[in-house]
Amino acid sequence: MLDPRPVRQICHGTELRESDSDTLLEVNGPVPHRSWSVRTTIAGETIRPGDDIQQRLSRLDYFLLMFPPSQLTLMHLLMNEEIQKINTFTPATHQAMTKGELLKFFGVIILCTKFEFGNRASLWSRTAKLKYIPAPCFGDTSMSRTRFDLLFRCLRFSYPPAFRPIGMAHETFRWMLVDDFVDSFNKMKPEAGCEVQNAADGESGVILRLKLVKTELEAREDDGLTLGTRVAKYLVEQWARTDRIVCGDSFFASVATAKELKSMGLRFIGVVKNASSHYPMTWLSSLELSNRGDHKGLVHLDNDGNPDMMAFVWVDRERRYFISNCSSLVEGDPHVRNRWRQGDDMEAGPRREELTVPTPKVCNIYYDTCAAIDQNNRHRQDNLQIERKIETKNWATRVGTTILGMCIVDAWLVYKGATGTSETQSEFYSWLAEELIDNSYDKDPIWRSTGSVTEASPPQHLFDSRTGAGGSAIQAHLTPTKRKRKVKGVIMQKQFYQSQCVVCASKFKGQKRKGFKSSFLCSICNDESLDSTAAESKVWLCHSKYGRNCFAEHMAACHSSQYSLASTLVHVSNLEVFSLLQ
Repeated sequence: MLDPRPVRQICHGTELRESDSDTLLEVNGPVPHRSWSVRTTIAGETIRPGDDIQQRLSRLDYFLLMFPPSQLTLMHLLMNEEIQKINTFTPATHQAMTKGELLKFFGVIILCTKFEFGNRASLWSRTAKLKYIPAPCFGDTSMSRTRFDLLFRCLRFSYPPAFRPIGMAHETFRWMLVDDFVDSFNKMKPEAGCEVQNAADGESGVILRLKLVKTELEAREDDGLTLGTRVAKYLVEQWARTDRIVCGDSFFASVATAKELKSMGLRFIGVVKNASSHYPMTWLSSLELSNRGDHKGLVHLDNDGNPDMMAFVWVDRERRYFISNCSSLVEGDPHVRNRWRQGDDMEAGPRREELTVPTPKVCNIYYDTCAAIDQNNRHRQDNLQIERKIETKNWATRVGTTILGMCIVDAWLVYKGATGTSETQSEFYSWLAEELIDNSYDKDPIWRSTGSVTEASPPQHLFDSRTGAGGSAIQAHLTPTKRKRKVKGVIMQKQFYQSQCVVCASKFKGQKRKGFKSSFLCSICNDESLDSTAAESKVWLCHSKYGRNCFAEHMAACHSSQYSLASTLVHVSNLEVFSLLQ
């Protein structure tokens, strides 16, 4: 006779029970889906998937959103110091570098990845070696080979001391060469030379936070946590108390990690391999599960008798052991794969068959997310290829250009998600290189004043006085609506809602002609009417790019205190206004 009592497994003091009914419940309650978004540095504007279908922001704008502004300022300072040192010992023939030239330098680096070359100097040649392959002619970028070599020689990412202090290990000193870049990256959010542990957004694939593996001493820190738990806690601590789901590989996955992240207000799903302390690995591995898709789990109960953690095994080609404090073993979307199979008739040859593997909901969440970092690395190494094309023996330059490559790939991922473009990744890098090389960063005073959060602080009138939320952009301006047009109840994703311009309506009042419609709003009036979503409560205005002065007239009539600044922005195109949001 079978024992009706549930199986109890006690692993190093942690008790887990067999309860099929509890595994079908949402552990610790359901987690709502959150879409990714990017918040701009100065004004607090938020960019979400599909928000920039009209491509108002350039590729350069997206790169500046992903590249830390403080790092651009630091590199500009450090590289000019190196140029000055060279001028000290040689005739002062090298001019100081501007931030615009630094961006151009980045563009030339990306452009180098588009060519196969043995000697970098050949990229500046105007003589084609082969009849049907034109010469690269990098001199057309207005950056000479001598200048590029100088900037590459002076390339610095962090502020190190001039000499290694006495008693400091070489390994410790070496990490000081890139620490500032990592800190700048993490405040926003390498193929050879070091190991990088990072966290990425599971939906967009954007790298959010980095941790460089430095010395063995870090692994020996005695704080009661395993190394994987300690690193996981560091990578996601910025999102504590947000109830987000963290998916980690076997380096991070353990019962200790699940408990630690739960105490931080986060959920966790991971595949357990070696870190099996407090995990019922022996019992789960002894179960007889013969078919793909079979699964079995145990639950841990909290003080109130509710399941707060789940350990389970799921069979695909081989067994996978999971630890989770969210979701459930309810049947989810099956994994469908096409495989070649040889039938009984050997002469007929193999045929393609569709293989369907039943998959629990919690595994769907994990496998939809876990490849994000690997895909980001593949984009950087196989598509961008900065590490492979720009060879260097300098360790700091190698690590720094790798992190630069991460910023470029992140810019592509956000650009693709926000615009929904059909542009290929290779085409994006080519166009980005062109925009970086032809940038007007040094010529535009507005770019210079907002190029770094360390150079200019946003004035108080950029924030809503009632809520403290950031305004919609820099000073008074025309902001495009995010509302979409509806036709017979169908939302037109590529068409914005339009309404009557208030200035035109007043001019043509009583006349047969009613003026013009617009999809742009006054940013000040829009911020003051945040509580209302009705189109009638919005102040719609014609854009100055159409040759009409409705915005200037509205500013003079309704916002005279800010008219002096607004009048200087009327001539700036909408694209340039958005480029402020870097």
